[in-house]
Amino acid sequence: MRVVVLACLALLLMLLLAPRAASAAGTVSLTSTSYTVNEGAGNAVITFTRSTASTRGEVRYGAWHRTAQQFQDYKPVKGRVDLAPGQTEGSFSVPIVDDPLVEGRETIAVGIFGTYPERVGRPDRAILTIEDNDAISTDPRDSVNPLGLNPAPTDGNPLSGARFYDNPSQTIAGVYANRIKRSKPGAARMLSAISSQPESKRFGSWNDRPGYVVAKYLAQAYNDDPGAIPLLATYRLKHLTCHRVSDSAREAAAYKRWYSDFANGIGNQRVVLFYEIDALITAPCLSGRGLQVRIDEMRSAIDSLARLPHAVVYVDAGASDAHHPRFIGSLLRKVGVNKIQGFFTNSTHHNRTTKEIRYADGLSRATGGKHYVVNTAVNGKGALRPKNKVEFGNSIRCNPRGRGLGPKPTSNVPPQYPRLDGLFWIGNPGRSAGNCGTSRNAPPTGTFWLDYALMLIKNADYRIR
Repeated sequence: MRVVVLACLALLLMLLLAPRAASAAGTVSLTSTSYTVNEGAGNAVITFTRSTASTRGEVRYGAWHRTAQQFQDYKPVKGRVDLAPGQTEGSFSVPIVDDPLVEGRETIAVGIFGTYPERVGRPDRAILTIEDNDAISTDPRDSVNPLGLNPAPTDGNPLSGARFYDNPSQTIAGVYANRIKRSKPGAARMLSAISSQPESKRFGSWNDRPGYVVAKYLAQAYNDDPGAIPLLATYRLKHLTCHRVSDSAREAAAYKRWYSDFANGIGNQRVVLFYEIDALITAPCLSGRGLQVRIDEMRSAIDSLARLPHAVVYVDAGASDAHHPRFIGSLLRKVGVNKIQGFFTNSTHHNRTTKEIRYADGLSRATGGKHYVVNTAVNGKGALRPKNKVEFGNSIRCNPRGRGLGPKPTSNVPPQYPRLDGLFWIGNPGRSAGNCGTSRNAPPTGTFWLDYALMLIKNADYRIR
């Protein structure tokens, strides 16, 4: 019995002494809860200390993204630092990517764990802030060659000779094709007719942080292919029932901030931007005050975009079957088309290319010779004219049957159209336009619709006519 009691006392004594032994081993802690590095520094050095150093030691470390993105802003790290007897300090490095984007501050979480023989102390986690070293250039803009193309354009078209960014696996059609490549391999292969063409990446009201998301997209494009020019499109305005004010004063202020942030996200990057799809084609639906609010909103946004040194910007100008060139031309002048490269047409319509060119030439004359581009995403068969124009308007625009892809995106345009800078698929072919009473079982607006996309591919007509 006495032996048992003594054994129990010995075990209790060991348990009581265990925490003290662990404590005596000391701790390892970061030297701060926050670190800062300039984007151009190459590496951020994170330091730590240990309270005792009588033996060799080990410290494991890692980095995790917060607002900064792996490989675009920094290279992820995870490893171990070995410490020699007597060494009380150590460090590890986080490689920082120096890109050309105007991004503002971005953050990474860093930390230590798995220390031996010491235990982890506090602080063991910290925030690493990357200070951006880029700013929007204030150098004079090269109006002839804003995209910095080599060789420089000589025909008055700043897009001439440009190669446009295309990442087939990341386009709307490409992502969908990957989803169905096993269940519907034939359809997946057909979708390459869309995914293989430069896509106009769309941004809008669904982006709460427009500067951040566009900067990330441009960083990805830059990393994928530094020589290619990304195509961007925006759709930020609300389009309400006719004869209602477009935006309140608060909403208008938010709109202006959105575009200021968006412009900062683009920064010094080379882009072609199709600004605000449907912005002017819906103008007659606004009240008098609503129209003035929209003009003010658009002037502010164009001012923000016009200061970008390497952005070629076109503003929405409706379509040939919607309004007279004199009416839209007047609005284009009011919103400040003179400050940017020009305008685009046919973004949500299906009109033939040559018809849009005639309309755009009229707009060009009304705006002092501004240049333009035409959306040819779904105009291969032209517009579908309804029997009831009172109900459906001059053409059916919600997924009309029998339509096809139009001329492929290019800036290599026929010389007989001196103010035409290019033909582009601004409308993202395959996206549903919703159900306007003309298409059965249509998915919600913006959803990629396989049946519709396959119809467009089967009926494609790439000729300019």
